[in-house]
Amino acid sequence: MDIANNGPVLDAGRFSMRVTNVGVIGNAFFNKGLSFDPSFEFPKGSGHECLEHAELWVGATRDDGTVGVSGGPMLEFRPTLDPNDVVRQRYAGDRGTRALYDDDGDGRLDEELLDGIDNDGDGEIDEDLRFPAQETCTATYVDDRPEAVNFAYEFGERHAPLGLTVTQEAHAWALLGYDDIAGVQYTITNHGQTTLHDVWLGVFANLDARERDDSAGHLNDRVSTVNDSMVVFEGRSYLVLDVLQKDCFSYHGSELPAVHDGVAGSHLPWVAITGLSHTTDPLGYLVNYTFPGARESQAKARAPRRDTTFRYSVFSLGEFPGEGGPPTIDADRYAALRGTLPTADTARAQDYAVLASCGPFATLAPGQSLEMAVAFVAGENRDSLVAALQSALMTSRGTSLDLQPNASRLPGMLSYPYQDGRTGVSGHEVCYEAPEGVQFNYDPHCITKFYTDRVYYPPLSPPWPPGFAPPTDNYEFTYRHGQPCVWSDLDCDACTGLDGKETHFPWFVQAPVPPQPSFRSVAGDREVTVEWDNLPELLADAGVIPGSPWKFWGYRVYRLDQWARTSLLPPASRWQQLASFSADTSLGANPLSAALDPTVDYDSVAYERRHYPVGRYRFVDKRVMDGFDYHYVVTAVAQREIVEGGVRRADLLESPFRAVFSGIVRPRIEAGGRYRDGRVWVVPNPFRERAPWERESVPGDAFTRHVDFFGLPRARSRIRIYTLAGDLVRTLDHDGTNGDGEAAWNLISRNGQDIESGVYLFTVDWPGGHEVGRFVIIR
Repeated sequence: MDIANNGPVLDAGRFSMRVTNVGVIGNAFFNKGLSFDPSFEFPKGSGHECLEHAELWVGATRDDGTVGVSGGPMLEFRPTLDPNDVVRQRYAGDRGTRALYDDDGDGRLDEELLDGIDNDGDGEIDEDLRFPAQETCTATYVDDRPEAVNFAYEFGERHAPLGLTVTQEAHAWALLGYDDIAGVQYTITNHGQTTLHDVWLGVFANLDARERDDSAGHLNDRVSTVNDSMVVFEGRSYLVLDVLQKDCFSYHGSELPAVHDGVAGSHLPWVAITGLSHTTDPLGYLVNYTFPGARESQAKARAPRRDTTFRYSVFSLGEFPGEGGPPTIDADRYAALRGTLPTADTARAQDYAVLASCGPFATLAPGQSLEMAVAFVAGENRDSLVAALQSALMTSRGTSLDLQPNASRLPGMLSYPYQDGRTGVSGHEVCYEAPEGVQFNYDPHCITKFYTDRVYYPPLSPPWPPGFAPPTDNYEFTYRHGQPCVWSDLDCDACTGLDGKETHFPWFVQAPVPPQPSFRSVAGDREVTVEWDNLPELLADAGVIPGSPWKFWGYRVYRLDQWARTSLLPPASRWQQLASFSADTSLGANPLSAALDPTVDYDSVAYERRHYPVGRYRFVDKRVMDGFDYHYVVTAVAQREIVEGGVRRADLLESPFRAVFSGIVRPRIEAGGRYRDGRVWVVPNPFRERAPWERESVPGDAFTRHVDFFGLPRARSRIRIYTLAGDLVRTLDHDGTNGDGEAAWNLISRNGQDIESGVYLFTVDWPGGHEVGRFVIIR
């Protein structure tokens, strides 16, 4: 189970969100001491937590009439015991992630899944992915692992699995306007032997508005209803000699609950979970029941209509089940998914959770799958949250492309023949084959739309325009299982098969921003060397990311040395830019050649361009001191030219600012190297608590304060620390035989206690000598 500390985190946007492979989003294990990763921290580095954790719930009725829910309580979903069965994380710009492109040259687009498996049988793994975002984390898990079945759950109910496999995809974007959205796509497959009935899908999210270090901050949350409804103009549909036209709009959004802090004037963010899409069944589209079997076939639809059917239920974690509290047994969870379990009174401030659910799906037969997409969204206030929710709706819609040949237009016309609807034109929204056991007659061109839809322009009423008369004869076709699919206008709407864009890519908004280069930081004596590769400029020069009109501009190097924080790493605003390197120095950057190391050879070729590994570029920071903690980040920058009012200016686009806590470096002296009068000394001296450079203690990084002993010999030595009264405080053993001339002490005594302010003495003994000294601690 990928739930330990320093695990996979979505952090390409303005937030940090923990992702697991047990059906849980967020960090549910913080209070258990297993992980100190952020749960849903917005903005990242701020210490503002918006989520305790969220669970995927799948409920259904079995053939014997019993009800089951998998996913609640958590840990009912689990991966295999294979140590490689973990969350997989990739970033835009990684090999094989070019969206809508044949990365491996096999004539197919994006045929691989990010799962560590050779899906297309070509001997390569994850080499041609449908990668829609800046960052994606994927996981696969099931509900019938023996460890889950035999686990002792909190309320004593034994887990009875439904036989499900779940593929989970979590996405994040760095683009402005989309950088506060975490999109999650679930694909739930019945791998069992029996059909499940009346299936409901949902995500139970314990949303919060609290400071990370405030153990009671979630108890004063409020719930407010927000409305993210929006109308999108999709284009104009042209039918029949261009005489019949229809402006096409789509309607999105709904009212949903948002959680925010109950303290007046609070600076904490607002947060919500929103349902975006789910599996639908074209049988539900049928509107013309004059054909034999149409009404009966519609009744056999196994999923709701195209319109989403999400419902939202709010529960108080301080109440009992049935009285507004969250469910604790499967029967109540199933009722909650259906919306029949009593919900909370939201009139007062307390700890709330929101369940977003959709259904019912009439059946889920063995081998069949259902999909559901949701998004976790945060904003600084109500208005910014609503704007982000609307962006989430657009993000989930993704993009549709015209990849297959369409019917031929009449010469000089915008319209296609209405009776030829190949690949999504003239209102033909789906290429449909009836499922097994379903047969009905229908007009795949649905001429009914010419008479029932009154929003066409010009209005359809006599006298008809010259040369035009509406069709009057139905074309009757028999749909049955086993025959080739037929492009059909099942819902009699000219706007649902528009412009021939038959191939849909969810979550794909537009080209991502440049990726970060791979980089490393190496500490030396009073210097840190930062090195990185050339992947961002390779991708930009090849027109891959971010694509025209953007071009590669250069790199920026940042340093963190001010450690005031409430999270593992402070927000990006605390980092200072040390240097920038670009071929264009007009904006004050150093020439790119100043960072180039021409001795580093290329290691591979991509897009007919050479890729040079980490070390291709190098920056040496000499404004550092031995014994102090530093962290470095390198970003890539793209540029485009904009002309406004006749004035030409440069517009810059920077890669995600992504830092890993393990990247902390501490410059140090080499053993037997630079000495201060041949003596061992302590840095800093005096030590002052809460100094700007001090790495404050936070959960997950508790023992951060330290003083360092410098000038240690190239030998094994022992450091003894005493009070002025001669009491032994701590003994440190140091091995300097490999060249390490520095030893750190975390200011904890041999009894496990923080030491007091005062003057301390120390001795250093090694086979070749003896040293003494003193230092001061001010707390």
